[in-house]
Amino acid sequence: MAFAALLGAQVEELIEAICPDAYESQRRRVVSLREECLKKLRHHTFTRTNQFLVEEELNGLQEKFVVNGRDGLAAALETRRDNLEPLSTKWTPDILHLLLELSDQPLQQSHLADLHLLRRSDLDAGPTLKWEDIANEDGWVHDRALWRNVDFGAGSSEDESYEEHAVTSGSSDSEDTSISDTTPQLKIPQDLSSTGPSSINLDDVKESQSWRLESPCPGDEGRRSKIPITEAQVVREILFMLQGHKTSLFDEKCAPVLAYQLSEVSWETYRALITAVAEIGRPLQPLRGFVESRQDVPLLQTFQDCIREALGAFDREIAGMQARYADPKMDVMVSVMAVMEEAQIHLASLRSLGAIVQRLRDERYPHAFRYLELLFEATCASQLQGDLTAYKTLGSTFLKCFQVYLRPIRLWMEEGELLPGDKIFFISESKVKLPLNQIWQNQFKLRQTLDGRLHAPRFLQFAVARIYTTGKSIVVLKHLGMNDLAASHQQSRQPPSLEFADVCPPGSELAPFSELFANVFDAWIKSKHHATSSVLQKALFESCGLRSTLGALQHLYLMKDGAASDYFTSAVFDKMDKRQSGWDDRFMLTELAQEAFSGLLDVHRVSASFDKSAGARSEMTEGRIPIRENLPRLKLRYRMAWPVQLVIKGDCLERYQGIFTILLQLRRSIHALNMNRLLLDGRTEECMLRAESNAYYRLRTRLLWFCNTVMTYLTTLVFTPNIEALKETLSSAEDVDGMIHRHAAFVATVIQESCLGPRLDPIRECMLDVLDLAVELEDSRNLAAIMEATESHEIMRLSTMSSPHRAHTLSPADFRKSQLRGLYVSPKEKEEDHDEVDVERGDLDDQDDHRASNMAPLSGRGTGRARETAPQRRDTYPATLRRISADFDRHLRFIAGGLRGVARASSESAAGKWDILAEMLEAGISSM
Repeated sequence: MAFAALLGAQVEELIEAICPDAYESQRRRVVSLREECLKKLRHHTFTRTNQFLVEEELNGLQEKFVVNGRDGLAAALETRRDNLEPLSTKWTPDILHLLLELSDQPLQQSHLADLHLLRRSDLDAGPTLKWEDIANEDGWVHDRALWRNVDFGAGSSEDESYEEHAVTSGSSDSEDTSISDTTPQLKIPQDLSSTGPSSINLDDVKESQSWRLESPCPGDEGRRSKIPITEAQVVREILFMLQGHKTSLFDEKCAPVLAYQLSEVSWETYRALITAVAEIGRPLQPLRGFVESRQDVPLLQTFQDCIREALGAFDREIAGMQARYADPKMDVMVSVMAVMEEAQIHLASLRSLGAIVQRLRDERYPHAFRYLELLFEATCASQLQGDLTAYKTLGSTFLKCFQVYLRPIRLWMEEGELLPGDKIFFISESKVKLPLNQIWQNQFKLRQTLDGRLHAPRFLQFAVARIYTTGKSIVVLKHLGMNDLAASHQQSRQPPSLEFADVCPPGSELAPFSELFANVFDAWIKSKHHATSSVLQKALFESCGLRSTLGALQHLYLMKDGAASDYFTSAVFDKMDKRQSGWDDRFMLTELAQEAFSGLLDVHRVSASFDKSAGARSEMTEGRIPIRENLPRLKLRYRMAWPVQLVIKGDCLERYQGIFTILLQLRRSIHALNMNRLLLDGRTEECMLRAESNAYYRLRTRLLWFCNTVMTYLTTLVFTPNIEALKETLSSAEDVDGMIHRHAAFVATVIQESCLGPRLDPIRECMLDVLDLAVELEDSRNLAAIMEATESHEIMRLSTMSSPHRAHTLSPADFRKSQLRGLYVSPKEKEEDHDEVDVERGDLDDQDDHRASNMAPLSGRGTGRARETAPQRRDTYPATLRRISADFDRHLRFIAGGLRGVARASSESAAGKWDILAEMLEAGISSM
């Protein structure tokens, strides 16, 4: 937090320095500029300046000066670099890199004289001293003898005396006029040369290196003899080879040159020894080649810097070994084996890094983060091998490189943004602008490889889902205008550090590195994921109306309020039965739905319609509308806000519609059975119908029992407990994805327990057959009553016409009342009968014939599946009752037995509910 405060203060100072007028007058703009600057500074993906490359460029520039004869510039540059070294800070490489970038042809346009302009002028120097001022002060101007010519020829004794006097006087004044020994003078090259005694001269150096110029001489049997070398020379070459220099004993591929042989050692021993040394130094070759190559990807640049740092540390160790041999402070034994053992100690981590670089070279088109996976595996392997030095080096290298890979993750989880053109990050954004209700599902995708694998490091895949969800939550909160609240929640929780000392604290050497890293990174993810998800969940429940929407769906599709649902369905069924034109008009259906559910939900979001596609018929020209075919076309829709649609998907609404359809079909059968009731008036002419009435009542009661049993099972054992469980699970969900999955699981559970799953298709079809039997029973009874009334009317008409005293002719309405006295008529039908008083008598025959013709197909069908192939011969009413009763018994046994069998054979959670429903239906079988 202290660093963030310091950075914010520095940014404000920068803005005030650049825009002083805006800083005083336009405070809002200053705040906007400050936030934008802080955002770019925090989330930049550029690594720090490579100090080694800056050093190489300066060395190259200095060498260029020397090669082109600008030795003065080269010396001045070297002097200033030496003076800068003790004063350097962490920003020195950045400053030098900036100066190199700003330079323009330094070789041609640089002048040594320009350096004097950089010197600071002495403000208190005072007046300059001139010879004229000295002459005036000492009186030289008035001494004319001072400027006379002197005769330097051979003179008399007076001249000699004068010369002696001059010498004596000159010696007395020499202290003031001669140049003192301490006065600095320009040194010549001879002054810089050393004339001290030296034990080594050029001839000794040439003699020590003469073995490199020797060539093998032919020996016995035509074989070439080997060039003998000393062990000290071998040690020197080994140390040079380990530092990456060219040597005579090893070629460019670090293979031993077999033209040499160690003195007083057999050839086989020397070859084995030098081959072992070459194997030690060979892993360093790919590392040095990788360091010298150019890398443009920030991830690989960081890895390159880590390797350069590791090689630098190794080179310093080798330089220390060289110093012991070059300038020994005590007696030192020269031993190749000792050098190998000491070098092996520092080569463990470099050997692993070299193997990683070699694998990257061998693989074809490796991903940019592939080396992170290899580093992670190498760190775990070194820990298992017990090499703590390599474990710490590789672990530190891995975490340093991972910090760069973490930058787009941090940007995504904190700002909900992706770097443009980033092909390394495992999340991609659609180029097409999608509607708001699809941003969660389709706006962002997890990037995958060609073989279907996730384009992310393997050690990171356990956290990909939460990283993905957190960023999408930020995007949604931005659209809701609540991203500032999420940012404040994230800042209140300090994420853990991902340094090696924090990931692997002292005392955790025995704990697996993979587990230590997973725990720390999981805590880092949770610090951002939990804060963002909790804010979005709270917004969905409180601001976007998710809870009220779920309640509205339960009222509409699950018929939670029985009175409101019965009002809507009864009104629709009445209009169907009366064959009113336009009963399927969507405006009329919407009005009925809004009137029925007013007070329970926001009715302005409710609409209803009847799907007329696929051969749907709005005109009822063949009796009642079939339960199986046309009732599923009645659709209810509830318009939800786009944030709520993120949780409640479209496929879930289709399943809600399926549940509504089965409930609608059950209510249709119950409505048909309860619409008319037969009441015997005790007359003797109706005794013939008493047996048929008993069969009808018994069958009607059993069908009502079946419908009510299924309805009770759905409402009490399926809907109620699942709705309560949904309330608890949604409140405890970890994030929006968890809410989506739990709501989808709720809908799937209700579908399975309601016998609407694909495994129970035969059982569900058999249930629909039973519901069709209920409608067919009422249609058959109405048809039998109509036929009886028609026959009675015909007999009375004939008897009246044959009688000499014709009775008063009854009106059609009075006649229907007298003949259908056993048929209960609802109040609405009574009003219609009063309107038909003036109808002609002949109209009754036409109406009855039309109604009977419409009911005829229904009276002859056995089940719903045989509807299309109904027999042409009309069964009698008693035969129809017997057939319906037999079909009901057969269907009930099939349903109960099928549910029992599927429940025993299935391991699903709904199997217990199926078994309960089977037991409830078996009660009807036992009472037959």
